[in-house]
Amino acid sequence: MNGAIRKPSLSVLKQWLPSPIFWLGVGSAAALFVAYYSMFVDWKGKWFEWTGYYSHGVLVPFLAAYMVWMRREELRKAVPRPSLWAFALIVPALLLRVLGHLAPSSTLSSLSFLMLVYGSTAAIWGWNFVRLLWFPILFLGFMMPLPGVIFDEISQPAQAWSTTVADMMLRTVGYETHRVGNFIYIPGGFDLDVGVPCSGFKMVVSMATFAAFFAYYIGTSLGRQIVLVLSAIPIAILINGLRIALIGMVGTKFGEAAGLRFHDWSGYLVLVVAFAVLFQIGRWLGWRR
Repeated sequence: MNGAIRKPSLSVLKQWLPSPIFWLGVGSAAALFVAYYSMFVDWKGKWFEWTGYYSHGVLVPFLAAYMVWMRREELRKAVPRPSLWAFALIVPALLLRVLGHLAPSSTLSSLSFLMLVYGSTAAIWGWNFVRLLWFPILFLGFMMPLPGVIFDEISQPAQAWSTTVADMMLRTVGYETHRVGNFIYIPGGFDLDVGVPCSGFKMVVSMATFAAFFAYYIGTSLGRQIVLVLSAIPIAILINGLRIALIGMVGTKFGEAAGLRFHDWSGYLVLVVAFAVLFQIGRWLGWRR
């Protein structure tokens, strides 16, 4: 019959089936969730710690997904080219994860996670997709807790700088303060003990994270993007110093209880101010979106 339906030939079906490399890439992506489950649980614990420093981490995957969505037109036009060479990254990544689990070392596990995401992307879609998505993938590193050595190297100077800024602000408005290390004594007022939780480290990390996203979003030149990201550090220190100074002022004027209450919720207030300053710097640098 002329109207009979012909069964597709085997060669036609093969054209529509993904390559074996594709399925190997899918398998490595599945291995990501199995091999890194305990690490994800550890990250989640640090994200939701009341006194933790990585509460921004829960937003990082969503920001990274948005950056991928921003490249949707380029991704739609790109031709998938699954690569077997991707397993030069995938295999060492999984071995590094095993080493990080046995050590144990969250730093090694975090590094292996990024390697596996890059390798899986290359295995499933190709290196041309990696070139389009290298920054959104790298951005995932902001959700990972920093090694203790780096934490100390950042938090201790931030603690000293924030204390200095707060002391200078208090003196500027007329308070006769006396600073000893990270303590600011206000005669007859609310003394300030600038500990590590108030060091500004949390704000520095949060600001750097959102500055990196913002720099990618505005689409200006690479040099201006770098300036925007680097500006997040002094902004965070200055704003955190302002917060400490305000805590001292409120505690001195309205009493210790008021100072402690202001301490608990003022972080959200100054974060809004910090983002407003970052937004303005982005406008000065010029954006294309």
